[in-house]
Amino acid sequence: GLADEIDIVSTTYTQQGGYEGARQLLARPRQPTAVFAGADIVAMGALEALSDAGLSVPGDISVAGYDNTTFASFSPISLTSVDQAGHEIGGNAVRLLLERIADRAKTSVQIKLSPTLVARRTTAGVSG
Repeated sequence: GLADEIDIVSTTYTQQGGYEGARQLLARPRQPTAVFAGADIVAMGALEALSDAGLSVPGDISVAGYDNTTFASFSPISLTSVDQAGHEIGGNAVRLLLERIADRAKTSVQIKLSPTLVARRTTAGVSG
């Protein structure tokens, strides 16, 4: 199954961390077909490392990030990313906080938001 194919590298949530993490993955006996970074900024570092290694994205390897930050959509980057609806999360948090301040006896609520994949130019289908 897919679980046998997953390889995790722990690094810092920075561009440099993404660069170093991608270099670690590329040094492994089985090179990855895709990299999913925990933040878009980490994915940017991974993209740089892959470019330095002479790899084509998404031709040789796919890359995706998380956050769907503004710069992820900029050309020529056009990074595939998971959008966690950050503005909606923040808006709900402020609204709920203000409601709680106004009425301390108010019952708590649970809000569920589903992240969405924003596919762009750094990912491709699996070949072979």
